Amino acid sequence: MSSTSDLRDLGGGTIGGLLAARAAAAPGNLALIFEDQRFTYRDIDQQATEVAAGLLALGLQPGDAAASFLSNRPECLTSWIGTTRAGMLQVPVNTAYKGAFLQQQLTHCSAKAVVTEAALADALWTVEEWPSAVNTVIFLDGIPDTVPDTGLHLLSWQDLLALGKSPVILPEVGPASSCSIAYTSGTTGHSKGVVSPHLAAVTMAREAAVAFDLTPRDRVYSCLPMFHGAAAVASGLAAIYAGATFVLSPRFSASGFWDEIRATGATQFNALGPLLPILLAQPPTTADREHAVTRVFAAPAPPEVLYPFEERFGVHIIEGYGQTEIKNVMYNPRHGRKVGSLGKPTASSLIEIHDERGTPLPPDTVGEIVYRPKQADIMLTQYLNDPAATLQGMAGLWWHTGDLGYQDHDGFFHFVDRKKDALRRRGENISSADLEAALLTFPGISDAAAIAVRSELGEDEVLAVIDVADPDNFDLHALYRHCDTALPRFMVPRYYRVTTGLPRTPTGKIRKVTLRQDGLTEDTFDAHAAGLTPTRQI
Repeated sequence: MSSTSDLRDLGGGTIGGLLAARAAAAPGNLALIFEDQRFTYRDIDQQATEVAAGLLALGLQPGDAAASFLSNRPECLTSWIGTTRAGMLQVPVNTAYKGAFLQQQLTHCSAKAVVTEAALADALWTVEEWPSAVNTVIFLDGIPDTVPDTGLHLLSWQDLLALGKSPVILPEVGPASSCSIAYTSGTTGHSKGVVSPHLAAVTMAREAAVAFDLTPRDRVYSCLPMFHGAAAVASGLAAIYAGATFVLSPRFSASGFWDEIRATGATQFNALGPLLPILLAQPPTTADREHAVTRVFAAPAPPEVLYPFEERFGVHIIEGYGQTEIKNVMYNPRHGRKVGSLGKPTASSLIEIHDERGTPLPPDTVGEIVYRPKQADIMLTQYLNDPAATLQGMAGLWWHTGDLGYQDHDGFFHFVDRKKDALRRRGENISSADLEAALLTFPGISDAAAIAVRSELGEDEVLAVIDVADPDNFDLHALYRHCDTALPRFMVPRYYRVTTGLPRTPTGKIRKVTLRQDGLTEDTFDAHAAGLTPTRQI
């Protein structure tokens, strides 16, 4: 594999260039498996070019944003690479979004076009007022029979590809060119749009391929959503970097997971959030080791999960650490690992532990995990339309992760706790500010705080502590239904506690540390125990 310094020579250090290089070297090799469909490197390279040319024919320009609102399917890959090949910025949108959340994200990124599918049309039409920048919606399955009068230009995926078959000169795209706007958790406020260059994605793909020891013989499986970098870059683009085959599943199924692994011949997969504990909870069978998987990337993978999983399924779990802004920057090495740690920095990464003044701390001392790239163009360039937050994140010329940890005497880094006010549930980051704003729209709530409590599946469950005037007559079932209607399913709190006054700091801010210490009290309402669960959506 190429060294970090050679990345610019591999397809010019761009996403589209990387695919083109692989297609030129081995056009007939299998690049993508999706259910019963098979695609060669030539197939996906050709369709990505047609997408690029089609978007340009529609009038979009290099530098414009095009949103992808898609469930897992082959077009996730070709629409993403095609958009970036046209010099545009791809904006992956969480398919659980609807209404105000969907509208806000499309507005903030000034998307000119949205690529979506018929199954998500109902969610799409919950947008009350379409952002002025959006003028085109492209449906993969053909335009639905019934659509509201929005004034938008609607066309099918086949129409787009037909436009892209006409000769066109694609724009010059370089490794420093912006290629995506990915939205983060909004740890201390609303979600932020991370603008990243091509070389950041290519570097992450390379370092994932190195960490997982991928070769052209591998089949890299993912059932994680393609609107997240774990599936798109650490699986899909990493497979392309290695010249391997990407196996994309529509969704995660606990009961059918290993059957699909066996049927596709997968050799490696990525597992985030509660996936490992869920698979461990399935009844053991004599076929538990009848598969070709040798490596699994999982974050987090605590020892009490890692060891039983490896022993039962006969795989090796690789841990790591990263953020949307800086890519994956640490992996636990396959040989000489330290279980429970984040691992060691990748070849392109400098990691230190700093105190509040930015002073490096000695080993085994807890401080903030900070990052600095060893070369240009491999981390975010900015938070979109938020220069103050961008500068704050880069204070002292180090990227501040907002996470607390320490480095041991062997050079391994360890995570301790989150410094920022964020929640992570089922592999999804949640903005507490966004969740609290939604809670405050329910009648009778004067204030609200969303905090994390531990889940039996790992990561977090969400507890909403709400301030109301009359707790004895407050309808928590109605509040749950309101949250289910207004919020993406992963943001709907499981737990609720009603109070007549939230604890506050001397400056008037809610003292969330007190609420976290209280945790789940006797008067906490458990919606799941009451038979309430979020409405299932794609």
